[in-house]
Amino acid sequence: MCAEKRLYPRVNPKNLIAHITINRPPDEALTMDGIVVDLSHSGIKIKLSAPLMAEINDQITINLQLPKSGIPICIHGVIVHRRSPMECGLHFVDQPPLKSIDSLMFECVKRPPSLLSLK
Repeated sequence: MCAEKRLYPRVNPKNLIAHITINRPPDEALTMDGIVVDLSHSGIKIKLSAPLMAEINDQITINLQLPKSGIPICIHGVIVHRRSPMECGLHFVDQPPLKSIDSLMFECVKRPPSLLSLK
């Protein structure tokens, strides 16, 4: 069994939509949507709505909205792996403020139902 090598734990949000823009010089921009598969303080994995026409190390901008509060977050990343043309993993560059990532992760954690019934 392989030991976990990640520095930060992953959170699996439910139905968190990502709006993705790939910027290419000089003025080309590709846009698409996807669903966030998982995320951590250092990266994010996204399942795309269409095959991604991007390469490893392409720069990507991801726009998300916090699921409960609706606060928008803009994340800049670089593609570090592609599991398939429909799924990619990104490492954050220009690290977003820790508070923003903490807020995003906090809102994405699914809380288990309470064991106590308050009446």
